[in-house]
Amino acid sequence: MSNPGDPQRSQQDRGYYGAGWSQPAPPAPQGSGQPYPGQSAPGQPYPGQPYSGQPYPGQYHPGQPYSGVPGPNAGGPGGPSLGGQAPRARPRRATGDPRRAFEPGASVTNTAGALIAVVSIVLVEFLSGLIGLIGTSLVVHPFSSYGGSSLISGFVAGVFAAPFPFYAGAFLALAFLTPITRRSPLPTVLLRAVIAGAAGTIALALVGVFTGSIGAVRSGASRLVIDVVTSPLQHGVPFTLMLLATATAAWLWLGRPRGGRRAPGAPGTPGTVRPADAVPPPTVQPPQQPPQWQQPPSAPWGGPAPR
Repeated sequence: MSNPGDPQRSQQDRGYYGAGWSQPAPPAPQGSGQPYPGQSAPGQPYPGQPYSGQPYPGQYHPGQPYSGVPGPNAGGPGGPSLGGQAPRARPRRATGDPRRAFEPGASVTNTAGALIAVVSIVLVEFLSGLIGLIGTSLVVHPFSSYGGSSLISGFVAGVFAAPFPFYAGAFLALAFLTPITRRSPLPTVLLRAVIAGAAGTIALALVGVFTGSIGAVRSGASRLVIDVVTSPLQHGVPFTLMLLATATAAWLWLGRPRGGRRAPGAPGTPGTVRPADAVPPPTVQPPQQPPQWQQPPSAPWGGPAPR
């Protein structure tokens, strides 16, 4: 039986009963050269954490290429909370001013508005020519030839062939240069329709340069003036006035409410208030505090027992 006052025994008792984690370990035997159990030798890794000799994920090691695997604190797509940069927002597509006379661009809506405006003029001309053809056919046979042309050929030439350059020029202008859009005010739409009518008249004049040059060989320079100046204005002015009406109709058609019949009190009906737009989520998150580890108490089981 050992002496109760032996200091060697008191040290062993304190370590055995867990007097505290901060108590120093007893020294290793002299001359043994072996570390105490649980103690790491100089130059060796900690026993509880095996060391493989490789860098941690996301840690750069000199002499080796970057693996591309970001670590927990590496910057990148992780966001500002992990030390990276916030993702850049996608740039919005720039839109033109709806009040400007010229708004170059191509879209399905622009093409639809141009088709409505130009096809409406063609329908008006077709109905007008058809009524005239029916009235003339009561006196003259429609398929009889007079001066090398018949009533049918004159109807086709007057409705489709002769004004075709105006139709093409006005359509291209309304579809790609001066479109009819829902967000544009009506005065701007009318101004764009006038510009499209001018483009159609210029197209008639360009075609007249070719036809007038051929006719000037036989009839003189007066034929060139008629095909370049007089005839384009004769057809272009009434077509432009009709284009104002058809452009207004197209503007009203494109700006109509979408969807079926709305219930009373639904958003968008008269007498209701438009609901507020949804607030988008924040794009920049506040930085998060890293978890703080608490150190174990120095003496969880209290001090040494009194002797």
